[in-house]
Amino acid sequence: MKKLLILFSIFIFSLSQFGAGQVTKLNGIDIWWEGHGNSANPPVLMIMGLNSNLKRWPPELIDGLVKQNLYVITYDNRDTGKSTWIAEESSIIKFLKFLPTRIQEAIVNWFFDQMLDEQGRFKMGGVPSEYNLEDMALDGIALLDYLKISKAHIVGASMGGMIAQVISLNHPERVKTLTGIMTTPGFDTAGLPGPYPEYLKVMKESFMLNLQNKPKESSEVVNLALIGPNFLEEERKNLIQILNSMEKHGNNPDSGHMAAVGSSPNRLEKLNEISIPTLIIHGTEDPLIPVDHGLAISKEIKNSKELIIEGMGHNFPTSRIPAIIEKMVSHFNE
Repeated sequence: MKKLLILFSIFIFSLSQFGAGQVTKLNGIDIWWEGHGNSANPPVLMIMGLNSNLKRWPPELIDGLVKQNLYVITYDNRDTGKSTWIAEESSIIKFLKFLPTRIQEAIVNWFFDQMLDEQGRFKMGGVPSEYNLEDMALDGIALLDYLKISKAHIVGASMGGMIAQVISLNHPERVKTLTGIMTTPGFDTAGLPGPYPEYLKVMKESFMLNLQNKPKESSEVVNLALIGPNFLEEERKNLIQILNSMEKHGNNPDSGHMAAVGSSPNRLEKLNEISIPTLIIHGTEDPLIPVDHGLAISKEIKNSKELIIEGMGHNFPTSRIPAIIEKMVSHFNE
């Protein structure tokens, strides 16, 4: 009887793997990944966004999906968390840190002027980078291969949504459904707006804090401004807790993610090739990727539907997570 109980315990543990994390050599680099729930359940691959490790996913979202009998897989993109860090602090940034504040401010203002076009959108194309979104998509595919998962529900937030689009375009046979959360077909898409002007000011402030060797303060400033005014007070504490978890797990302030996005082609004209069932989730007050970007994706993908959340910024309001889970699960089941 005792032996039977021991074997049963081992069996249950091997099935659940809740929160179990490990580093695995994938696509030529180390990738830290975590499995949540019963690995026998339908798999959901969750891809996080720019400069964020897997701790950026709200625990309530992961737990809620697990309770719906799904196996949730999260991982650190390259250049974040416990995965391989490829990009390093550039010699230019190192030099800027030694300059007086007034000169730093002037250079940062000039830098942002060069980043934006006349319509206030980020300029993309021709950006030098050590890797691009296709390489990052192959990291996700390599993880599915390692886990012997032929098909999964692919969920991506922000830059993770861009990677999810690339997976759906280049590897459609691996995708059951696509879910894009607060994402874009490309920052430089004609006819779509750029970031809110007030958010660009916060980005400059964050940049300055990094130059002053204050990465934690820089992260808090730029992320709190993403919440949106409707949810700021109720979400401030939750987001700071998540940011602290991200910092403990390993935050890379010098990741090459923005360069990877900039060196990757715009996807708008190819999105009509996607026939995979698609769900687009976006907030009406997203200051980084305005809601029109999500609507543009939904318009181009034939088999798509939307969940537009009033007042939501570039963040996951805790009070709206149950509605997000309900819509995602319905999408998966359909």
